[in-house]
Amino acid sequence: MVQTYITFGGLNKKLLLPLILSLAQIILILVNKYYPEKENNLILQEYMLALGEMSIKLLPFILHISNKATPKEKIAKNKKCLHYFLLCFTFVLNQVIKTIADLLENSFNNKPFSYTETNLFPTNDFITMSFEMICMVVVSIMMLKYKYYKHHIISIIIFIIFGIICDIYLMDDVNIDKIFFLIKFIRLLAVAVEAVFYCYQKYMMEVLFYPYWNIAFIPGVFMFVLASVLLILALVAPDKENTEMDFVIIFYKYFRENDAGIIIGKVIIVFILHVIMCPLSILILYYFSPNFILIIFQLSSITKSLIDNPKEKLYCIIFFVFQIIALMIHLEILELNFCGLNKYTKRNIEERGDDDVTFEGRDSSVSLNVFDLNKDYYLDNTEKNEKNIEMNEFSYKNRMSTFDN
Repeated sequence: MVQTYITFGGLNKKLLLPLILSLAQIILILVNKYYPEKENNLILQEYMLALGEMSIKLLPFILHISNKATPKEKIAKNKKCLHYFLLCFTFVLNQVIKTIADLLENSFNNKPFSYTETNLFPTNDFITMSFEMICMVVVSIMMLKYKYYKHHIISIIIFIIFGIICDIYLMDDVNIDKIFFLIKFIRLLAVAVEAVFYCYQKYMMEVLFYPYWNIAFIPGVFMFVLASVLLILALVAPDKENTEMDFVIIFYKYFRENDAGIIIGKVIIVFILHVIMCPLSILILYYFSPNFILIIFQLSSITKSLIDNPKEKLYCIIFFVFQIIALMIHLEILELNFCGLNKYTKRNIEERGDDDVTFEGRDSSVSLNVFDLNKDYYLDNTEKNEKNIEMNEFSYKNRMSTFDN
């Protein structure tokens, strides 16, 4: 039998989650780019993001999942406050650093600060994203005790090389000075904090056994409070046209210069997309390793680059292809069957029954009739009567061995 040098790894239906989220993100980018409105409204944007994040709280009611804490989930209130405080702190810190970088970059390019993005995953340059991949690896090793092997390292190197080539090829003429390097440093700091934020969410689910809907709900509440504070500031501003707060000026200008139909249509479209995207993002973290978020980052960046750059620079698509292949190898969607590069893939480790390798993620638990709630409970719908959905307690390792049989 002829050996195939590249094969697909462990595929299952849960891989549709990052694909659907990527498609929703691409649609959102296209809406932001081509929707017929003159300027985006920061306050409406924050409300849509917040309600999208908070919509995950409806999932237990839709799926009839019990919200009652299991014995492993019963954590002292002071520890719960600390855990959720750290979650909110990393989220806020990430948002603040990104905002500072955006303000500096617009000032550096002599452009007014514009609230034109409603992306859940803001697009970054490819060098910054390569640094985020490295941060994801380092933080997941430290926080989640994940292990990485030769195929991971090789894929990271390939990803970084083609990321640097992409940025050099697409880079416009810029003044490289201290401010330029300061902006780059702040963006790298932002993605480092972002990697901590995603890995900490995974840590709360996988180690501390917090329900994923609560983890996604808390940042949504914070954004809702922030949006309400901004709305109050806009409403009480004495001089709404000449205030120093740009978001207040834009808030009233937005309603004055856009038709009601355009405003309502944009709100509905973006809200629906965020209701889809926000729950999917936390489900991807729940079922997979945090590195899978890089799929959405990469496809978002590629889409933005293809839209914003002139046609003569679109030959960089070939570099994008190599980056995507490297990312798929890193995530073990593709396996390299030579030089022993497939020896320590998750699928082959499970087939050999190795016990000394840390299990990474939850994407190997494949069953058409079983839905994971957390590490201790799952929904079993194998009975003919689909209305009879039973919640069962189990040992996670025993569950994995059951699926292997």
